Amino acid sequence: MKTKARYRILSVSILCLVAKGTWASDYASDQDYLQEFPVVLSASRLSQPLSEAPNAMTVIDRKMIAESGFRSLPDVFKLVPGMYVSYYAGSQAVVSYHGALSQDAPGMQVLIDGRSVYLPPFNTVDWALLPITLDDIERIEVIRGPAAASYGENSVHGVINIITRDAGAVEGMSISNTRGNKGINDGAVHFGKHGETLDYRMTLAYTADNGYDNLTTPPNNITMAQAQNTGLLNNTNDSNQARLMNYRATYHPDAVNDIDVQFGFTHDVMGVGFWDSSLDKPHNMIGYSNTEQIEWLHRTDNTSEVSLRFYHIQHSTNENYLLGTPAYTVATSMDTGRNEIELQHTLRTSESNRLVYGAGYRQDKVDGNSYYPVAVPSSFPASFAVTEFRTFANDEWRFNDKLIVNTGGMLEKDAMGNREFSPRASLNYHLTPQHTVRAGASIAHRTPSLGEQYASQANPYQLGYKYELSPYPTSGGLTPEKILSREIGYLGELRDLNTSIDLRLFNDQMSNMIYPLPNSALWGNGMEASYRGVETTVKYAFSDSGNLTFNYTDENVDSNSGSLSLGQLNSLAGSLPKTIISTLYAQRLPNDAMFSAAYYFQSSMLGFDRGPIDFQPTHRRVDMRLAQPFRDFGGMNGEVAVVVQNMFNTAYTEYIATALFNRRAFVTLTLHWQ
Repeated sequence: MKTKARYRILSVSILCLVAKGTWASDYASDQDYLQEFPVVLSASRLSQPLSEAPNAMTVIDRKMIAESGFRSLPDVFKLVPGMYVSYYAGSQAVVSYHGALSQDAPGMQVLIDGRSVYLPPFNTVDWALLPITLDDIERIEVIRGPAAASYGENSVHGVINIITRDAGAVEGMSISNTRGNKGINDGAVHFGKHGETLDYRMTLAYTADNGYDNLTTPPNNITMAQAQNTGLLNNTNDSNQARLMNYRATYHPDAVNDIDVQFGFTHDVMGVGFWDSSLDKPHNMIGYSNTEQIEWLHRTDNTSEVSLRFYHIQHSTNENYLLGTPAYTVATSMDTGRNEIELQHTLRTSESNRLVYGAGYRQDKVDGNSYYPVAVPSSFPASFAVTEFRTFANDEWRFNDKLIVNTGGMLEKDAMGNREFSPRASLNYHLTPQHTVRAGASIAHRTPSLGEQYASQANPYQLGYKYELSPYPTSGGLTPEKILSREIGYLGELRDLNTSIDLRLFNDQMSNMIYPLPNSALWGNGMEASYRGVETTVKYAFSDSGNLTFNYTDENVDSNSGSLSLGQLNSLAGSLPKTIISTLYAQRLPNDAMFSAAYYFQSSMLGFDRGPIDFQPTHRRVDMRLAQPFRDFGGMNGEVAVVVQNMFNTAYTEYIATALFNRRAFVTLTLHWQ
């Protein structure tokens, strides 16, 4: 009843704001609307002000990333309402929406400059192997809710679109070095040049740390004897040393054509395994990724443009580790490749209508191999090559100055041969230029991963890399998950109060959900869930030199998981943090110094696929950052920044109990030459 009452109060608040806005008589032109809110690109593939986008969205810019003090990309999403961010190990992040169904976090599409890094065979993102640094990012647009009408299968929970800096955005050279406790040692070199017809920029970087802290006392009411028997104490082996490079160049010979080229690679040595385990001894997992992308953009006139993009991604991991008693050496490897081509046409069909449509073709190839020298030496190779095809269209119709109608859909044939149509529709009504109400509904699907369809759960330790792939379906008969999402949103600027508000009420009905069958190495369909909740972002500007961002999420889930025989799995409701809060305050000080502080709160939860030892109690964390820039010092500019994370040392555990986060601090020195 308390939850329902809270929703009623929020709904009444929206109506009050609506009423206040309706009384205003100074309605503005289209151009005025375009100046009210930031312009976003991701929601419908059309450039739109945030107040006219068909989905709730969060935009994180370079300034906000710097103020957060984060040195890891996944952590940035703590600043997004409703986003669960945690870690299985130091280099293995879990970034998901609607809680934690598994460490792979399926259903959240992740893009970098339009290319998907959401890879088979396990429908996950290997965050440690993305070839970018935080300083390469211009902004991040996060769609909070299904976006399959724009981005297809596996966008059932939302989309993260990471937009990197333009090739011409870097002029000169900068170097930076970060040193801190816990083995933190990062270095980067950025350089670039803006020319008349050619722009380019390049990054070379190295990151390293010792991962998470070791437990010295048992968590979650576990006895010392139980902790010692399970190898829970002093059990963390998750150091990380990554080297990466990325390059971007744009050739613009005239006013109507751009050719954009990108490539990059990452080589990462990740510590994995468990010190006290007889199943998975500590060892290194070697990861490598490379990507190449080329895009041609042609503007036919002021109302039309055509883009053609092709990219290739290669991702591989391999490791040798000890298994069993007595121990024997096991070798596993996984190699994933992707080729994708997409054609898109954007045009204005009339003064009140814009349309974007296109088609894409994707080929994914997976090669996996595991070798077990037990009794008769055995090898389990598997190779897959699957293709997908999709067509899409999104339309924006400006009915009048106040009402915008967004419709769209995607028709696709996925890797399993399923044909699915994912539609979306929304109405955005401007009560005034500063106050907008949005109502929308969409349907999306998540295709079973190759891992779910073709892999055994025989040995599921690190991100699914040790699952045994088979050339034949192991689960068989799996069909796509489905979600029906409905939302009502309000976006407003209270200029007299220097405040903006983004409020979303949602109800997501998921059906045919895929889950591991108990006492089996297979997956099955049949779980259903209803997620409902409220998300809000409030931004307040104290003055030109100070601002505060407050994010709040209250969410609940009902499901039939209690009626299913889930074996060791937990109830779905327990995998969802009911309340998530993040607050970021930034203030400019004398001499252009910058101070920022952040507070993060997450209520208790337990991952759907984890045991009771890994229960995450409610945790709170405070981070602080102080930065002092300097200029014209020996012909260069720069900055010194000090960051303290978990300032008050409220030690908490992450997705698994062996990932303990204590206080850590580091200093970053950045120098720049023009």
